[in-house]
Amino acid sequence: MATKEVIVKAINVLSDSMRECMRKHKEQTPNSQELFNLSITQLHYLHAIRERTNPTISELAEMFGVQRSTVTVAVNKLLQRGFVEKFSSQSDLRVVYVRLSEKGKYLIEIEDMGYYQFADLIMETLDETERKTFTFLLNKVTNTITRK
Repeated sequence: MATKEVIVKAINVLSDSMRECMRKHKEQTPNSQELFNLSITQLHYLHAIRERTNPTISELAEMFGVQRSTVTVAVNKLLQRGFVEKFSSQSDLRVVYVRLSEKGKYLIEIEDMGYYQFADLIMETLDETERKTFTFLLNKVTNTITRK
């Protein structure tokens, strides 16, 4: 099998396996039912809000390459469900920031724990030398992708 085909097959297997691992994790975690009711887009917004630390609607729109109105609708839905909070800048009341609420932080922590469980599953199949090589290669690939 050609190298590219092996990579594509591996991505599909890993993706399916990760989804299954995350599903099991969510089912086994108390109070995680809310995660099942979030869309992938909503999860992306929650992660972006955490990563950016109190972004504005404009910053989120720029990050996702969408209109501010699209972000406003998405953030307002998350706000209504109690996952985020909005607050105004003290220096310019026209500027509104978004942050995760305690409920939002908790949900992202639950999801993160699922990712760590999946990482454990991968690490169990590798010896120490393979882990170091695998980690090195993953860093190389992700660093190249994130620079683009």
